[in-house]
Amino acid sequence: MRKAIARRDLLVSALAAGAAGLAAPARAGQTLDDLGRLLGKNLPEPLRRALPQELGEAARIVAELVRLEHDAKQLPPSPLGAGNAPLPKDPDQLYEAAMPRLVALIDRAGAISPGLGDDAGALLSRLHRTQYDAPDAWFTERPVAVPTIETGAGRLHLPELPLRPLRIADPPESDAPLSLPQVSLPQPDLPETSAALGRPSRSLRFDDLAEEYRSWFAAAALRPQHESSASWHLTMFRQSRSRYQSVSRRMGVPWYFIAAIHGLEASFNFRAHLHNGDFPLSRRTRQVPAGRPLTWLPPSEWEDSAADALRLMGFAGQSDWSLPRLLYRLEAYNGFGYRRAGRASPYLWSFSNLYERGKFVADGHFDPQARSQQCGAAVMLKLLEDAGELTA
Repeated sequence: MRKAIARRDLLVSALAAGAAGLAAPARAGQTLDDLGRLLGKNLPEPLRRALPQELGEAARIVAELVRLEHDAKQLPPSPLGAGNAPLPKDPDQLYEAAMPRLVALIDRAGAISPGLGDDAGALLSRLHRTQYDAPDAWFTERPVAVPTIETGAGRLHLPELPLRPLRIADPPESDAPLSLPQVSLPQPDLPETSAALGRPSRSLRFDDLAEEYRSWFAAAALRPQHESSASWHLTMFRQSRSRYQSVSRRMGVPWYFIAAIHGLEASFNFRAHLHNGDFPLSRRTRQVPAGRPLTWLPPSEWEDSAADALRLMGFAGQSDWSLPRLLYRLEAYNGFGYRRAGRASPYLWSFSNLYERGKFVADGHFDPQARSQQCGAAVMLKLLEDAGELTA
């Protein structure tokens, strides 16, 4: 615990000092050693090896956001504006504060300043990567071929890579349980509200989970510290509803389902792909699922990319969009890694009284102390329901 606290304190101090230095054009090439000197001493070698990416990226994001907002002074305001209060010095709060400001910058730029809008879109994509919860792989009972290459000397077996089969709208259901690897993660004390609900079921069958989704959704309540962010999310849904509805009409998928996925998979970036937040739209996706859309020519509109993502994942044309099925498909979109470990998924419940902390921060790496800075999909839908707007 002492090591974790020391690391956090270092990040907070370095972010504050590093952002101040990086904001000056003359110091744009700042290195981690420079950040150490700004703190009054060099960073220990073990920390230099462990922290450069997180430390440097957080400082650069803050500095670049400050510069973009300065360059946008003459642009008209946006209803998505989240104010210009000083950004938090704590990296654990940076995403929640910076994401709305970048979305507002993109909206302000519009067609007036496309270059600035692209710069803001690229920075938002980088910020998104600091929080993006990569989808859990689907595990299947069907055998998976080991990658091989035919050579003159015979068959060469390639190193095994992480399996990322195509995600689908509804996992395969059968009378026999799926053969899933057991996952053992540290189990925290349950928050008071979720203690009465118990831990999530480890079943993947919808019939076994429908009542759980209903009861958890009814019990979910926004944590007070996220009220400002929740208000912004509602404004974002309302402001962009027409764009989500245009895709909804094409694909037969509720607009608010698309909006929630857009927030979690792309940080509401209309200049990035809905599939995974890859920027820019003019290029196909590079991360899983890569190479999408398969046919992709200018004008490369967000709506067309979104339609491809929904079709690829199997959501297009589905008929049952009841609340339990909505939540089931949202969880399926991200994967069932948390459920298999008996933990509440932040993809659904972050910002609510049903989620405290614990997050996959990289493929196969779970940090019990990490806390999601993204608003969970179920919480977004609960906000809409409370506002009387969870309608077609």
